[in-house]
Amino acid sequence: MVALALILFFVSCDKEEPIPSYIHIPAFDLNVLSNGTQGSNAHNIVDAWVYVGSDFIGVFELPTTIPILKEGEQEILIVAGVKKNALSTSRVPYPFFKPYKITQKLTPALIDTLFPVVTYNSSLNFVWMEDFEDQTISMEKSGNTTTIDSMSITDLPSEVFEWDDDDNKYSGVISMDTGFQIFEHSTVKLFDLPRGGQDIYLELNFNTNTEFIVGIYPITGSVVQGVPIVNLYPTDGKWKKVYISLKEDVNSAAYQGAEFRVVFNAQTNSDGKIPKIYLDNIKLIHF
Repeated sequence: MVALALILFFVSCDKEEPIPSYIHIPAFDLNVLSNGTQGSNAHNIVDAWVYVGSDFIGVFELPTTIPILKEGEQEILIVAGVKKNALSTSRVPYPFFKPYKITQKLTPALIDTLFPVVTYNSSLNFVWMEDFEDQTISMEKSGNTTTIDSMSITDLPSEVFEWDDDDNKYSGVISMDTGFQIFEHSTVKLFDLPRGGQDIYLELNFNTNTEFIVGIYPITGSVVQGVPIVNLYPTDGKWKKVYISLKEDVNSAAYQGAEFRVVFNAQTNSDGKIPKIYLDNIKLIHF
């Protein structure tokens, strides 16, 4: 019996470990329609949700190199992932991008580099887009306690958002005075947003040296109470992209029958540099 056990032990030790194939994903690209109906191709895709055949391989922060214990011709599906509400702890597959699909021959020990390109789903409704390129602003001063109306359009190259091959000439800018100030602008238009559980996202690029809030105004009567959704923080002079989910608040039973405005609010008490908030490529999207 001892001899048999030793034989089995050595047989198991001689068993070769499988050699994985690898795929490397450096980043995503986003293609948008050339007619302008989907706005800018600026994005902040940070994760790849990877499937090979019928198997879910996992979620990987980009750039990434992924070992896969399969070989030969394989159907690979890669879903673009974002940080919902700018939270690193809430990483989700973005429901508005079509998954990237490719059939790839995988070879053990070799690395294949993939460059996934995604597009928006064709069934989406882009109900509000603001890129300031027509030199008008589709928002206006709101709120009973607002002390300053300071939203304008900038064409200074050092202030205008830049991305890829976008021919951006203008961005929105909020310049606030020193001392205690309250800024608030909300959309001129009211939006009848879906309440059947469909995803609703507000996308925007921003660059700020002060904290500000993005939220909604549910309009149900003469008394309007704002709903803050996301606090956005100083970006150290860099433009960032955020995906803000509105579905959870829009579907609240308290707002049954309401229409909605999107609202931007900032309260500052600066005695130093002038608080500034830059905005661009705002999109309100739902199925």
